[in-house]
Amino acid sequence: MDYGKDRVVALVDMDCFYVQVEQRLNPQLKNKPCVVAQYKTWKGGGIIAVSYEARAHGVTRNMFADDAKKLCPDLQVARVRESHGKADLTLYREASVEVIEVMSRFAVVEKASIDEAYMDLTGAVQQRLRAMPGRPMEPGLLKTTHVQGFPQRVQEEEAVLDKEEHRHQGLQEWLDSLPSLSGPACPELQLAVGAVIVEEMRAAVEEHTGFRCSAGISHNKVLAKLACGLNKPNRQTVLPLGSIAELFSTLPVGKIRSLGGKLGASITETLEVENIGELTRFTRGQLTEHFGDKTGQWLYDLCRGIEFEPVKPRQLPKSIGCSKNFPGKSALATGEQVLSGSVMTYRCWD
Repeated sequence: MDYGKDRVVALVDMDCFYVQVEQRLNPQLKNKPCVVAQYKTWKGGGIIAVSYEARAHGVTRNMFADDAKKLCPDLQVARVRESHGKADLTLYREASVEVIEVMSRFAVVEKASIDEAYMDLTGAVQQRLRAMPGRPMEPGLLKTTHVQGFPQRVQEEEAVLDKEEHRHQGLQEWLDSLPSLSGPACPELQLAVGAVIVEEMRAAVEEHTGFRCSAGISHNKVLAKLACGLNKPNRQTVLPLGSIAELFSTLPVGKIRSLGGKLGASITETLEVENIGELTRFTRGQLTEHFGDKTGQWLYDLCRGIEFEPVKPRQLPKSIGCSKNFPGKSALATGEQVLSGSVMTYRCWD
């Protein structure tokens, strides 16, 4: 197996999860511009989730509900429940447990947040390959799957294809390039089988919970997370290593998982680069000289799409954070107000 291609990893992201939970509770909210907001004492409360119908009107997270209604007068606002003056996320956490329970039937799951989870599909893929007959992979098994980088050659008349036709053409071209299921299990074939499993898993999640999700399938966590965001909502994207060079040539360093903060800023400043693909110009020695042995080696592999962080079996969130914003008239002006327990309420998230 080629270096860095021995695993099949997926990142599953629930589409507008808080909104979907509210829509399941109140079906009248479906197919309408809708948001979920926390608290309402200041400008209708802060928005924490936005449906795609509302996004089309320019509504975004962290906007106040009253401001959002100016952009979208028909906006439906669902409220996070409160308990003892604090946001109560029990409803969403319980819904998340439902999703994880279904996902766990298919592969090893690492819950990353209330609406995201990684899956290591390697074992499930190997088992499926042994059980599948020796015939070409059928595109009908991958009805919502995009393949990044395909079709590779877009003719002038193909440039006007709609998104679904373009997806199908790219998928077919990629599948045609794969060996038979009776041949050696090449990395790309394993990704294809992994994509079939994720299609089945997503369908099972929707059947058992009513929730839709998107997914990215590749050889590691970084690529899976990146792929997941390429074709939302309710779609999945396969990211083969052969498509990395073109994608990374225009992808800003900060868009990569773990490079959105100080390390990413240090890389762009120290090396005078903007896109992650530009790091391939530097030798392993140059990168370790600037960033140390461990980080330098990691960056050398990462800019080529290679990463080895394992998927760790975990069905509980890694951490819980609490904070509270005090905008406008509720701003805390004195130390006494800050210390006063009567004014402290919290916003919590997984």
